[in-house]
Amino acid sequence: MLENLQDDFNKSVSSMAESNLLKKLNSQGITRSDITDEKFNQLLAMEIEILKSDGKKVGAGIGIGIALSLITGGLF
Repeated sequence: MLENLQDDFNKSVSSMAESNLLKKLNSQGITRSDITDEKFNQLLAMEIEILKSDGKKVGAGIGIGIALSLITGGLF
């Protein structure tokens, strides 16, 4: 069950990263067919790392916010 969740998460991150990458390339006037598969896969791997890094930052921010709320008594 957890493996399925991890697979689904990885697929959604990959599709989101691919979408973001294609938008970035299109904004620079580059189409998918202009670059090699190898270069596209390198850029895709970099975009996935960016998404994972951003996700960790958001998660840490939410955790800190909840901890501060609990400490100050603002949540309850």
